[in-house]
Amino acid sequence: MREDDFLEKLARESDLTPKEVEGLLFLLKEPIENQELIQKTGLSKSILDDFRRFLSSYLEKPSRLTVLNSRGKKLVARISPKAFDWTPYWQQDFSPEEKDFLKKAKSFLANRPASNRSFDQFLATEETVCQRALLLRRRGHITKRRLIFLGDDDFVSLAVAFWQEAKRILVLDIDKRVLSAIREKADKEKLEVETLYYDLRQPLPSHLRANFDVVFTDPPYTPNGISLFLSRGIEALEAKNVSALYCCYGQSERAREKTLVIQEKINQLGLLVRERLFNFNRYFGASSIGSASSLYINSITAKTKPLIRGRYEGKIYTWEKKNYCL
Repeated sequence: MREDDFLEKLARESDLTPKEVEGLLFLLKEPIENQELIQKTGLSKSILDDFRRFLSSYLEKPSRLTVLNSRGKKLVARISPKAFDWTPYWQQDFSPEEKDFLKKAKSFLANRPASNRSFDQFLATEETVCQRALLLRRRGHITKRRLIFLGDDDFVSLAVAFWQEAKRILVLDIDKRVLSAIREKADKEKLEVETLYYDLRQPLPSHLRANFDVVFTDPPYTPNGISLFLSRGIEALEAKNVSALYCCYGQSERAREKTLVIQEKINQLGLLVRERLFNFNRYFGASSIGSASSLYINSITAKTKPLIRGRYEGKIYTWEKKNYCL
């Protein structure tokens, strides 16, 4: 079989483009951990499993590593695959000041509390946390802004506080370990970050309503989770054209229709999607969605209103099976 035909067939079997298949073969020139392959490419575990299944006669026996056997090495040598750029374009260019920030910020992102799956936590990589902060700053959403984080096990608040430009930074979280760790890090690094224990299923405290310019949240990826977290975010925002609501959401590339859930919720909430940065966020774990999620930057409109007010009794987490959304 000709090399081009082989790449085409492998692409069809794996739901990939020939260029992506070539890029995967390039990565397989050296043994690579399966989880690292997911993180580097942003491809879901199911897609990569199918890729390996079709390529099985060219691979060593399955393990935590993906390794070419002698036949596979000959194939790759014959094809001479080219590298594929898996990095989204908005993550590539940094100023010298931003590069310096990336180096320094990683130090206080170390030793975050382990993910608590009962709260649908998956830690974002340190690079993702820094890039979130850089994006917020580039969009003018840090300097003299009041920011509220609805959950922050990733410590984005600390990365934002590093610039010492925000008017206020407040973290609300149900996980007391996260709040304690943020306070400890903030005190050590002399960063101004407030924390407050809060279960989003409870009404938003009145003193927090219409009191912020920017909301950032990485909610449970369920219809109810999206509705609840975005509703609380809308309540927290002051109704101004410059207000912004950042929200993360991910799903398997083989279940793209589930993205319609968040699109429908955003429309029902009366929010305007200004930007959707595909696979902007990378995570440790979350292999079912390619260890990645997209970042939505939303603006409020005259029709913006919360779908949920007051106490909420419904199920919001992915482990609550009836509401599973990934």
